[in-house]
Amino acid sequence: MNRLEAEKAPLAPGWRSAVRKISFERALRRTLRGLVAAARPDTLSAYGQSVVVIGLCTALAGQMSPYLRSGNLLMIYLMGTVVVATRLGRGPSIVAALASVAAFDLLFAPRFTFAIADVEYLLTFAVLLAVALVISSRSARLREHAAAVREYERKTAAVRDTARGVQVAQLQGLTAAAVAIGSTLSVEEALRVLAERARAIMGAHLSISRLVLNEDGSHALNAVSAADDYAAWRDACEPAAEVYRWVRQLGRPLRITQARLAADPGWRDPRTAAGARLPLRGWLAAPLSGPDGRPLGVIQLSDKSGSEFTEADEAILVQLAQIGSVAVEKARLYEDTERRRQAAEQLYAMSHELVTTPDVSSLLMAGLRHIGEVFGSRVVVLLPDAGGDLAPRLRYPATTEMEPRDLDVSRWVYEHRQIAGPGTGAFSASRTLHLPLVGSRETIGVLEVAPEHVEALLAPGQLLLLETFANQIALAVERATLAEQAAQAHLRIEAERLRSSLLSSISHDLRTPLAAITGAASSLLWQDEDFDPEIQRELKETIYEEAERLARLVENLLDMTRLESGIQARKEWQPLEEVVGAALARLERRLRGRPVTTNLPHDLPLVPIDDVLIEQVLINLLDNAIKYTAPDTPLEISAIPGDGAVTVEVADRGPGLEPGDQQRLFEKFYRGSAQHIRGAGLGLAICRGIIQAHGGTIAAENRPRGGAVFRFTLPLESIPTGVETPDA
Repeated sequence: MNRLEAEKAPLAPGWRSAVRKISFERALRRTLRGLVAAARPDTLSAYGQSVVVIGLCTALAGQMSPYLRSGNLLMIYLMGTVVVATRLGRGPSIVAALASVAAFDLLFAPRFTFAIADVEYLLTFAVLLAVALVISSRSARLREHAAAVREYERKTAAVRDTARGVQVAQLQGLTAAAVAIGSTLSVEEALRVLAERARAIMGAHLSISRLVLNEDGSHALNAVSAADDYAAWRDACEPAAEVYRWVRQLGRPLRITQARLAADPGWRDPRTAAGARLPLRGWLAAPLSGPDGRPLGVIQLSDKSGSEFTEADEAILVQLAQIGSVAVEKARLYEDTERRRQAAEQLYAMSHELVTTPDVSSLLMAGLRHIGEVFGSRVVVLLPDAGGDLAPRLRYPATTEMEPRDLDVSRWVYEHRQIAGPGTGAFSASRTLHLPLVGSRETIGVLEVAPEHVEALLAPGQLLLLETFANQIALAVERATLAEQAAQAHLRIEAERLRSSLLSSISHDLRTPLAAITGAASSLLWQDEDFDPEIQRELKETIYEEAERLARLVENLLDMTRLESGIQARKEWQPLEEVVGAALARLERRLRGRPVTTNLPHDLPLVPIDDVLIEQVLINLLDNAIKYTAPDTPLEISAIPGDGAVTVEVADRGPGLEPGDQQRLFEKFYRGSAQHIRGAGLGLAICRGIIQAHGGTIAAENRPRGGAVFRFTLPLESIPTGVETPDA
């Protein structure tokens, strides 16, 4: 018997050892079969590793058995079981515990048999198995906890990376949005880009940007950006009035879940005009503010894809709202500047047109047209009639119709000289703006302006600009009215002056020849026997000359009357030589002793003229030359055929024309500086009227070597068939 058997023999009777050995072997086989049946292919290596560990422990115990007692050898197996339980799990630790008991029982208690020498070994084996189970369970839970912790850290890192990626994407989107929004130059475009960019950055299904135009928010510009699944709502989306009021009252962004919105008794889901409810799942809004902190509007998002809005989303939206506020304010300033520039150009164009328009009706029509084009409106001007009642005078466009109640408002405006309509303190419910046309002395009338979009007139400065247009029209109408009155007064004064001049001239020119005729006739009648034949002849010639002069004066007056009443020249194809000869024949006595030269080409064509009137023109020109030149100075008459006209000249060698008289000579009653020459000043005016009736022109100028030349043209027409020309 060996040393271990000697130690344990008194404590282990033989029959008890045999029973225990059989029981232990059965239990060991049953346990191993269960473990093998339960083992998975991927854990067989762990079971093999546990057996290897116990084998190593057995080898170590075999080496240490000469030096240690059996109880200390069990500690080696316990250490191996603990290592297996810690590293390989519960199943391998049970196998290691059973293998440790089997190896210890086989090799050390007693050697090479499974008989249990002492009952204490059963307790030792149980403790060894319990330790293996407890440590393996603890180790398994620790490993599961560690795996859970690692999985949590992995998921947390993934979420963190995803969130960081989302934040980076949002910041990049914010940068791109700042560039896109900042490059817009119109308010509507800025609102549209703001709504689109906000929805894209936040991943929302619906985004609405709203810019209010008045204090209560009833007039606003809206821009809607909706996802494809909101396409049916895109044209019907309108931001709820509560949204703007909430954000304006708080002055900060709001982030509300759909559950909270539904629980709020004051919340009303937005609806379309047809009554359909807009799906609004979750909501985030930030205010748009001006540089002075005044509220401009709101940017709002709803229905974020896959989740609720977060604080990070709120921070991004606040930044985006600030960018949008700056862009909107910049666009408003640009539009206001551009509108003012265009208005200034239109105002200048209107003022220039009003200055150059003479009559009131054309002036008013020009003003209405400019207002209609600048403000996109229908315009009506009302002026008082003869009874003092307002009545429509002009419309732009011409098809514009008035509302019956607008006439009552216009009467109130005319009486009180105050503006009325939307955006004012009087009759603000009306959609037509009524402006008084106030002159420096009185109210001229009323302008009714009906804009297509009333909101456009509510923009800052628009109403003042419209009043400026109205004031310009009022001043122009007053100026034109005063000009018409001044022109009428001038015509009356001029008519009176002409009447006085005519009476004075005619009375003098009539009395002079009548006095000469009366004196000569009375002398012949009462003192005929006292005069010799020569004196009697002179008196008779005086009577004849003065009577002829009186006849010419009366004829000139009659000709001027006919010309002013619209005389029509009876044109016939006439040879000009015959007309010149007839005029010289009528003035033969007065031309006696004066050299007269005619220069009429032999190929002079026929001219379509009224021979009686053209003869009168030549007589008047020759009579004028006779009166203003010395008796022995020559006269020249010439005709020059040209391109489409014949030019006739009557020239003299007298003193010539005074500077500035070239045009005034042809005015009625103008006689130049030679006031001692008798005449009414009608001869040259009659010449101009006759020549103009023939479609020609007449002018006068000084000759290079002294004297004056009067030149008139007679237009040529195609010679009709059957008229013989001089060449024929």
